[in-house]
Amino acid sequence: MTYQVFSILALLAFLFISPSVGYYSQPELLVTMPFKEGVAAAKRGKSIITVGGETNLESYSNNLNQLEQWPTGYTWTSLSQQNTPPASAYGRAVVSKDNNTMYLIGGITNATNNQAVPLQIYQYNFGTTAWSSQLNTNNITNNASTTTTPLNRWLHTTTLDPNTGNIYIYAGAFNASVMYADFWLLDPTTMAYTSLPSPQIRRYGHTATLTSNGQLVILGGAMISMTYDQGLLAPMTQLQVFDTKSNQWTTVNTTAAANNVMPSPRSHHTATLVNGTKIIMFGGDNNGSPRELIAVNSVYILDTTTWTWTSPSMGGILPSRRGNAVAEMLDDRYLTITFGGSGQNLYNDINVLDTFTNSWVQNFVAPPSYSFGLSTGVIVGVSIACVILFLIICFLLWKFGHYLRWLVMRIHSDIWKPRSGEPIWAETTRICFQIFLLFIFFVFLAFVVRQAVTSPNITQNIQQSAASVDVPDIRFCFDGYPTYPDANDPRNPGIACQTNNGYTCSQFVQPLNMSVFQPSFADKLGPISCYLFRPDNFFRMSSTSGTNNGSRLIFTFYGDQSITSSQIHMSAFPRSMDPNAKIYNINDGTPVLLSTDAVLNWQNAEINDLQSTNVFSVSPFTYAAMSYTLLDHQYLQDVGWNYVGFLPVTNSTPEITTNFRKESANPQYAQGHPDIGVVAVTPSSYTTTTLREVKMYTLLNALGFVGGIFGLLIALQAWLFGYRPRSPWGVVHRWSIGDMKRSLLRGLQRKFKTTDASGIPLVHPVHKRFSVTDFNNLGNETESQRISRVEERMQVMELLFKAYYVDDEVFRSLDNANKAELGASTLRQRASPAAMLNDSIVYSNLNNANAPEEKFDMDVKGAKPAKSGDYELVERHDASSTSSSNHSAEHKHPTSLL
Repeated sequence: MTYQVFSILALLAFLFISPSVGYYSQPELLVTMPFKEGVAAAKRGKSIITVGGETNLESYSNNLNQLEQWPTGYTWTSLSQQNTPPASAYGRAVVSKDNNTMYLIGGITNATNNQAVPLQIYQYNFGTTAWSSQLNTNNITNNASTTTTPLNRWLHTTTLDPNTGNIYIYAGAFNASVMYADFWLLDPTTMAYTSLPSPQIRRYGHTATLTSNGQLVILGGAMISMTYDQGLLAPMTQLQVFDTKSNQWTTVNTTAAANNVMPSPRSHHTATLVNGTKIIMFGGDNNGSPRELIAVNSVYILDTTTWTWTSPSMGGILPSRRGNAVAEMLDDRYLTITFGGSGQNLYNDINVLDTFTNSWVQNFVAPPSYSFGLSTGVIVGVSIACVILFLIICFLLWKFGHYLRWLVMRIHSDIWKPRSGEPIWAETTRICFQIFLLFIFFVFLAFVVRQAVTSPNITQNIQQSAASVDVPDIRFCFDGYPTYPDANDPRNPGIACQTNNGYTCSQFVQPLNMSVFQPSFADKLGPISCYLFRPDNFFRMSSTSGTNNGSRLIFTFYGDQSITSSQIHMSAFPRSMDPNAKIYNINDGTPVLLSTDAVLNWQNAEINDLQSTNVFSVSPFTYAAMSYTLLDHQYLQDVGWNYVGFLPVTNSTPEITTNFRKESANPQYAQGHPDIGVVAVTPSSYTTTTLREVKMYTLLNALGFVGGIFGLLIALQAWLFGYRPRSPWGVVHRWSIGDMKRSLLRGLQRKFKTTDASGIPLVHPVHKRFSVTDFNNLGNETESQRISRVEERMQVMELLFKAYYVDDEVFRSLDNANKAELGASTLRQRASPAAMLNDSIVYSNLNNANAPEEKFDMDVKGAKPAKSGDYELVERHDASSTSSSNHSAEHKHPTSLL
């Protein structure tokens, strides 16, 4: 049992602290790496050298880059090159045996597309950074039917023999309808070709992997018969294998390993050699038309020693489905996969497969390894600790057992409170029903708390009128308008800004450096140049006329009016949330609140032309209008305090909402205007708008529900079992111990003193005859003693009720009213002659009072002048004598009633 507990704890710890998996996390590379497929790539050390490829902007490219793997991630750099070859796509690259040279073999270019030309080979020297053409034009015929030199192609394979340095070139496509089945060996030192035996199957979109024992394994691709009468995807159950030692082709049958599945036929996949004998195959597609294309992202492993396929269960988040990707093992553990595409989707992400754990990882930090096996020493130590803990618990129970018994008895007395005369079943039913009501209450409490925790957020729109409002940043990108060498050429793109009252704001328009960052637009209309309108902080739009900047911005665009296939793209940003200021290093004193990751994500969307919020396109020769509202959006932070519902913790994020209207192009616009279009920008309203996010339900809201249900349950219990008044003492009083308890008891004894004869009200009976059965031994008690005892008991009762049960404010008010009425009556009597004579008589009687009577009147110890509402307890030594004294005093001073 102990072993199982420790195993579970260790497993939970592993789950909580192991790193998350998914796409490799390097956001900065998503901005710098282009979206590409059909890239020619080759491994060089711990780097992947990439050349050309099809991008989202152009069909061919000739960029030379290096993706290098480091212990902490990747770097993407551009390599310098001289005598750059033509832009190409779907070529193949091979790095020489000595790693000093790279060969770009085949591929499509503008000049070679659908042209029967020799296989295009360009050699790059890493030392001199120069390219050189390596063409062999021997025996090339015009109809491309007879040749001793291969023709140019794409979607072929080029495989380096690391032992000899020779390159195997197999099959490929001439165009969309002509494919090759030839097989060649290229000696890079002499650039001489050797024709090798062919399997007599036309194929393209396949892979060719050379194992450590000299077997060239061909996987997948589209197969077409030599007569073009049949075509299909190459099956994965039968593979074409070329033995480089015997120069012979063989067909190998493959099977799926136990509890694994065979891979489906595919093309445009990747195949990477691991440990010399295993091939990892990733991705690919069905080679379908654009409407029927289906890509995959599965991983299969072929063991060439047993010719069995395995389909491992992959951990993490799989990469996007794609074909024509690049995959290389840059060390002995991680497979790096990048680029590729699926239909119109091109990718520039980096995906890393951990071949040790069969999982897609987010970083190179290996998860900690835990051993769930416990040694004998650990088991013995845990057992001894359990025994010691048991002994400590037993000692504490023996030492403090009386406290435990007291606690149990106290809880029992607080719960079990039967009324006098009630049967046991009545109290038992009350307790059971009370437990049931408590269960209902706690279920409702859990429901309310869960409702508060899972409460959705709602947004409150708060608007206040304002005389002026801020102005947003606006970026304008001219798409398709060239920039001419002469800076004064009126055909160059430009923007003029003014307000409706004639204020010039062109000084706030600045050009953006496209060499730092250039957005991409899917229309690909031509050159792109961007401008940013970023006013100063004091520049605001006003709703009233007078000395102000105006209420509307008017932007006038200028450019080459002869160009009609063009657009001007507008983007609006809150001033402190403008990524352009951070990208182009605009330091004007206004901080940009965007994080680096947010800016990188924005750039990534700009490169892929995915922006759709607050982005508009203006056609040339049109008028357009945009209205805006700047918002202060207060988002709730994900902190526990926000579930309370009081003083929420928020993040204030400036935002903008816009509306846009544009008209159709006017064909006669250029005849009367030197510009190419106008856009008016105006505030939607002159208000300050705050969007405040709050919880729909909070714990404070829940208090009302909980209190209501609690009151209903209490009322139901009182209706069923009657009302039971609660003690004026609370939990603090009842459960106090030690000096606190003793001080409470002393206070009661000091303030509410009683004699043994009187007893305690509600605890002791009024008379002994109510508590004894022997009526012959009741003792002798005079009538005056009994009256004194009852008076004392009633006095204690009144003091207790005043202190703990009732408020004496009404009684004191009645006393004050009586005193006021008595004082008024006395004044009226003294105003008459009879009253004055009566006062002299009273005064004379008071002076003639004898001394013993005065002394007897003061024999009451501790007596003080009575105050209104004051019930000081008088300590008596003899109840009967005290009572007689009071009667005597009352008869001796009748005039005191006045």
